[in-house]
Amino acid sequence: MRAAVLDESGELTVRNDWPEPEPKPGEVLVALEKVGICGSDVHFVIDKSSKTSYAPIVLGHEPYGRVAGLGEGVTGVSVGDRVAILPLITCMECDRCRAGKTRLCKQRLCIGADAEGCWADFTTVPARNVVPVPDSLSDTLAAVATDSVATSHHSVATQGQVGPGKRVAVWGTGGLGLSAVGIAKALGAEKVIAVDPREEARDWALQTGADEAYEPEEGFAKITESGGVDVALEFVGRAETVEKAVRSLDDGGRAVITGVGFEPANAGRIMTFVLRERELVGSYGHEPSDVRRSIELLASGELVLPKVVGDVIPLAEVRQGLDRVHTGDTGGSRIVVDITA
Repeated sequence: MRAAVLDESGELTVRNDWPEPEPKPGEVLVALEKVGICGSDVHFVIDKSSKTSYAPIVLGHEPYGRVAGLGEGVTGVSVGDRVAILPLITCMECDRCRAGKTRLCKQRLCIGADAEGCWADFTTVPARNVVPVPDSLSDTLAAVATDSVATSHHSVATQGQVGPGKRVAVWGTGGLGLSAVGIAKALGAEKVIAVDPREEARDWALQTGADEAYEPEEGFAKITESGGVDVALEFVGRAETVEKAVRSLDDGGRAVITGVGFEPANAGRIMTFVLRERELVGSYGHEPSDVRRSIELLASGELVLPKVVGDVIPLAEVRQGLDRVHTGDTGGSRIVVDITA
């Protein structure tokens, strides 16, 4: 079958001779149709700041497709079903999994990083990793719902506890932050302020439901002058934006850090956290419930993300697609690979 494979030298090429997988007991074979390009893939291929667990390996971890085969003992799913695929394979036995925190599973594997990914004609995954997709949801949105939208949903709904009446600032409206804008509005936020240095990203945020959008310095001034926000969501992963997110909080506010970076964070004086009862929490990945809820919100029309998917490209152009994501030439917050093209 065809597959985009990262080899031992760090080069990504589309091969036509990759072995087609067969479902083992408890697994599902999925014929892949649409698969998103994530910033993590850029790190694997272009800047080499992250590494896969082994190579050669098929990349791609935001997948949608149709069930093409069932392993022994699989029930509850049929050949031909439209499905999204949960990217984390977890043990379901450790204390974290039993506590409902599968994203922190001690033995977790991420497809396209620690297990074979989905920029390919077919893949196999445990049956519990497939999620039904309703007919009312497009293929492309079903694909990005598995990671981009679901990770934002976890940040906004679970870690941020955003609900009706909350004032929210979203710092960075790129791949994840743009979804966060729409999710916050869908959950009833009173006001959503988008902050991003890029004019295009600010425009996308306004199209997604943001009430206001500013470049960082102006945004920080506007937010603090108005008394701050209840929830600040940081999707950049830089020390400067983490500090501004925390300082933009009102008393009792909560900052949620989802952006990944390597700089030491300066979140302000300890006294400020104590006297103003501010909170700072991290947010990693998502739970299966976040994926299912994201799909429900998108399918029902409660969550509208007009610019979350930009261009759609064929598998043959996936390497060029990574370059475009790296430079921001996407047409939206995500480029999606059409495996069937």
